[in-house]
Amino acid sequence: MSPRRTMRGASLIEATVAVALLAVMMLAVAGGQFAMAHAQRTTIWRERALWLADARIESARAAPGADAGLAALAVASLPDGAMTIDGGPGGARLATAGWRDGDAAGCEAVGRSARPPSCVRIPFREVPADAH
Repeated sequence: MSPRRTMRGASLIEATVAVALLAVMMLAVAGGQFAMAHAQRTTIWRERALWLADARIESARAAPGADAGLAALAVASLPDGAMTIDGGPGGARLATAGWRDGDAAGCEAVGRSARPPSCVRIPFREVPADAH
């Protein structure tokens, strides 16, 4: 074969491989962005749930019996939201705000889960008004 007949430039196979590699890289970047958006959304829901649980604890101290509005706000502002105040160990109480599943059992589970957490718990104690 003479040097004149050798091909110059990229072959069709090389071009196809280059386009396939570029497509794989674009899919990897898109997948990473999707995962970051999901993590950001979960963080926003967690922060909102923490704020609502804390506000419910504080409103119960300031105006007992007036926290129904905050429970309704939790239901409205969190996907499948729910908020409860339950008794805990040693006289402590637990404010629990949950979203997505509304499953309080998942909040009590110890260990790692395949899904990110879908609830927050804030322990607190009632302090008598004359204790300050």
